[in-house]
Amino acid sequence: MPIEICGLLEDVESYTGKNGFGANVTISKKVGKKTKRLTFNIKDEAQFKQLENLLDTDIILVICLEQNNFGLRFGEILEIKA
Repeated sequence: MPIEICGLLEDVESYTGKNGFGANVTISKKVGKKTKRLTFNIKDEAQFKQLENLLDTDIILVICLEQNNFGLRFGEILEIKA
């Protein structure tokens, strides 16, 4: 199920693990007087580079939300809107 996440792209940090390339993406949004943050992983290096160029920008991500026996998980990023 695709969902939209709106917020400020705060950080995109890449790493190379035993399973190959990965990156942690952090998006924030001010709710009242508090800032709420959401961090998730991506595996696509092209999306990492695209997101890295959009740092400190308000973006809308369309992400596939998937459910399995362990709960809800973010799937692939379907669209990035700046």
